[in-house]
Amino acid sequence: MLRAIRLTIANEARLLIKDPIVLFMLLFAPVVIIAVAGYSLGALYGGADATFRLPVVNEDRGAVADGIIDALRHQRSISIELFDDSDQARRAVNYRDRTPIAIDIPPGTTAAVEAGRDPKLILFIDPVRRIEADAIELHIDELCRGVGERARAAAQKRIDDAFAELRTNLHRLAEEIAGEQEHLRTQTRSTQAAIEGSIRAQIEAAMKRTEDAAATTIRTRQDEAWRDVQHQLAAREAILRRIQDYLARLQESQRAFEAWLAKLRTLAGSHASDIPPPPSFPTPPSEEDLALLARPITPPKLDATLPTPSGDAFAIKIPKPPAMSDTNLTTELDHLEAAHAPTLPGNLTFIERSALEGEPTIVNAFDQYVPGFGITFLLIGMMLGIALTLFDEREWGTLRRLRVSGAPLSGLLLGKLIARFLVGIAQMVLLFAVGRALFGIELGRYPLALLIPTVGISFASAALGLLIASIARAHDSVMPFGVTLSMAIAAIGGCWWPLDFEPPWMRAIALFAPTTWTMQAFNDLMIRHQPPWVVLRPFAATIGLGLVFLVAGLVRFAMLED
Repeated sequence: MLRAIRLTIANEARLLIKDPIVLFMLLFAPVVIIAVAGYSLGALYGGADATFRLPVVNEDRGAVADGIIDALRHQRSISIELFDDSDQARRAVNYRDRTPIAIDIPPGTTAAVEAGRDPKLILFIDPVRRIEADAIELHIDELCRGVGERARAAAQKRIDDAFAELRTNLHRLAEEIAGEQEHLRTQTRSTQAAIEGSIRAQIEAAMKRTEDAAATTIRTRQDEAWRDVQHQLAAREAILRRIQDYLARLQESQRAFEAWLAKLRTLAGSHASDIPPPPSFPTPPSEEDLALLARPITPPKLDATLPTPSGDAFAIKIPKPPAMSDTNLTTELDHLEAAHAPTLPGNLTFIERSALEGEPTIVNAFDQYVPGFGITFLLIGMMLGIALTLFDEREWGTLRRLRVSGAPLSGLLLGKLIARFLVGIAQMVLLFAVGRALFGIELGRYPLALLIPTVGISFASAALGLLIASIARAHDSVMPFGVTLSMAIAAIGGCWWPLDFEPPWMRAIALFAPTTWTMQAFNDLMIRHQPPWVVLRPFAATIGLGLVFLVAGLVRFAMLED
């Protein structure tokens, strides 16, 4: 069996070397397709430069519009063309090549940004060239964020400058207020003293005038009272004088009566003792009493002076004005001086970072396309090298003649598979070398680890080719069926685009495709720079699927040959 395997491998190698078309399909066709796909779609991964023409309509004519246009001019992948109106820009997008998008900067954009509003640029997009437009929109989005950040920085600087000027003015105002307060205190004290002195002098003068008026009034009323008393005593004085005169005559009559009585006794002689004594007259008032009674009444002199109150009794205390407390004002000024200028709220932006620490976020497009299209052409090569040749050998009876010579069928099939398996490994190694040399692809931290998924996909592809050869019913159906199946497996398995682009049902089917696990292993090693042991699970899945294909193919061939 070993001899049959060795002879089969040698025969396959000889046939492969003699067939330039197959060699071309195995080696050069993948390179051409990879180059075309990589250069065509490289902008999707951010690692390729493609020059697009970008019409711009500047209706704003302001600083923001000028900044956007100037930034776009520095983009190597964009060529700016200025238009006068939006209709011209639309026509350029619709009818010119390499012009997937146009920008219209509306009037008032600069004023809106400076006023804190959110103006919007108008983008005219050709839906047919959606992918190219998305690539340019990434640059525009970045520029818009930059414009917003610069505008906020400029506004923040203006606020900081204004706040610094405000602090200076507040400090100057605080000094002026302190000086004015001290001056006002001095003026208040002097004014209060002057008011108190003036009020005291006015009170003393008023008290003097009141005292003089009261004294005059008292004297006038005293004179009037005295005149009234004199008028009332005048009649009494006249009566008293008549009584005085009566008493005086009464005294004279008493003396005359006494003289008469004496004369009568004298005349009576001896009968004088018979004469009874006359009644006694009451003792009249003395002359002194009568003189005192007749004396004019002299009214007493009244003290017309009023008690003079002291100046302190009428002293008016001027209430002091409320103290000018500068504590609150000074504290408030200090608080304002210590305050910080408000910071403008920033827009929510993002910065790209790899999920793996220290890894780049920009991917070389060829890191995806070299293994992806390499696997695609590996599958197609297996269809050509295994499925097609095995079908021909089965139809031509070559396998039967080899079995008659004593070679077992399983040995022949395994020999062909091993030969193509080795060719597939060599093909992938060569493609990685070309990709490294021409397109600068990443081979990861462990380049030799790439052989693990390479061995797995080569084995699974060879086994799949055997299965296709066993189930094909006609020669003409092998090539279209095999190529179609190979391209479908490659597409579904993520060889042409990321699996995330696919719907859930397609991702579920992809789990049963060896390309899915192989691309996962290549991406982990080349792009994510993972260590070799992370590819063991994908490798086991690929080998498992390959074994299923191999067993099914061997069983099917055994059934056909029997």
